[in-house]
Amino acid sequence: MAVVGDGGGRCEKLAGIAHECYADGSVEVRHHRHVQEIPPLPVTTILLVEVGSTAHGTGLPDGEDHDELGVVVEQPNDVLGLGESGYASVMQRTQPEGSRSGPGDTDRTLHSLRRFVRLAASGNPSILMTLWAPVIFSTPEGEELQGLGEAFVGRHVIPRYRGYMQSQAERLLGARSRSGHGRRGAGGREELLAAHGYDTKYAMHCARLGFQGLELLNNRRLTLPIADEPGDWLRAVRRGDVPFDEWWERVLRLDAMLEDKLTDDSIPAECDGAVIEAWMVATHLAFWTR
Repeated sequence: MAVVGDGGGRCEKLAGIAHECYADGSVEVRHHRHVQEIPPLPVTTILLVEVGSTAHGTGLPDGEDHDELGVVVEQPNDVLGLGESGYASVMQRTQPEGSRSGPGDTDRTLHSLRRFVRLAASGNPSILMTLWAPVIFSTPEGEELQGLGEAFVGRHVIPRYRGYMQSQAERLLGARSRSGHGRRGAGGREELLAAHGYDTKYAMHCARLGFQGLELLNNRRLTLPIADEPGDWLRAVRRGDVPFDEWWERVLRLDAMLEDKLTDDSIPAECDGAVIEAWMVATHLAFWTR
């Protein structure tokens, strides 16, 4: 809401716009954000979980949107029909495309089971966390999918986690911005740059990936929300309580620790593709013969 002084005849001029006129002549204009409805879940959805900063436990209180990720089993014609692409991944948002989501908004992504499993097996960090994320909706098949989490873990995930860390760091440092190359947070959240000297959201996610990559390799699973000292430190980074140099030094240490894991033979080199594929095939066949 915005308050405009010296209302005078402005109440008449603002006809049709939500506002309130006060005795002192000021006018309060109420700005309403356009909110779209999220469609119902497809009937073959087997899993819907909470993802993003709220699931990681690293967001600011009342300052984050709500992110969801769902998994949908395709129909036979999606897989065996003439079309080549099958069920296309879809993003559903309460804000119109191109508008930035804010507190109270929902962003939902739906993947086919085939695409989800392939992304998870490739070591995609944003997909892997789904296997341990807070559940919003699940069928027995969704529970089975989350129960397979350990089968997706292997040293092959290390380049993916390090690559995602590098991507966040490059965005923070302005290395991916033509207009602000070398400027911390260039082209991003100017309010964070002004308040803290660097984009603390990019910084938090960069470090989070390091902590979670190590936990996944050491424990074969993730703990959500992120607990203990790492969680406390990440929230401090997000609030802007951690100096840039301290953050950068720790991120470099996390990256070096991930690199060391590349030669740790106690960790499988790849995911257990045979187990994953057998379950995926059986799940599709069970759905199609009901």
